[in-house]
Amino acid sequence: MHQMTPTGENRLLQRLAPSDLSQLKPLFKQVKLETGTILHEPGSPVEQVYFPTNGLVSMLAIMKNGQAIETAVIGREGVVGGEIASAGAQSAGQAMVQIEGSALRIGAAPFLKVLDGSNGFRSQINRFQSVVVLQAHQSAACHAFHSVEARLCRWLLQAADTVESNRVNLTQEFLSHMLGCQRTSVTLAAHALQKSGLIRYTRGKIEILDRPAIEECACECYGVLRREIDKAVPPAH
Repeated sequence: MHQMTPTGENRLLQRLAPSDLSQLKPLFKQVKLETGTILHEPGSPVEQVYFPTNGLVSMLAIMKNGQAIETAVIGREGVVGGEIASAGAQSAGQAMVQIEGSALRIGAAPFLKVLDGSNGFRSQINRFQSVVVLQAHQSAACHAFHSVEARLCRWLLQAADTVESNRVNLTQEFLSHMLGCQRTSVTLAAHALQKSGLIRYTRGKIEILDRPAIEECACECYGVLRREIDKAVPPAH
């Protein structure tokens, strides 16, 4: 597995004070995130907190019949499990690895210990958690008002930004979860974008060929979320 410095590829950790990092670094374990791995189950105790350094994790709302819909995505700009800072010890939804990558993992107890001793660390965690809540709110409006094609473009842009690549590995099942629609609708939308020359779509893989056109096609939600993420966790310069 690619070796990384402890904070070099997680934007939230890059924003922390040196004193906070010095406490966290010995507590981190670098782990690989395999596609399809469930990090947290809804309603279950959060025992581990993850700071992704690459890849993408989806937060999913799971229905009794097994259907799922994505409410937020988390990549190297944030933290998975940060809700325990203010919302108790249980996960609000299912956290599933959507695109493989790596993360720095820390146990819930030591995470909370560092959090309790640092207002700066708590502030950064809470700021990002507000973005996760915003994503859920924006997703609800997006599913209600925007077309499948516009939602697909929005999600592709989010994914590309998170993994910093125009090539995204995805299955139709995951896309249907993300977009809240049937697989056939996903296929039709993807084929329409491919026919227009905006993407290259093969089984399990999508490549963005014309990003400006994808941005034009995407719903307004992409711009809203991008601005709020960059405000909460500004990119390192």
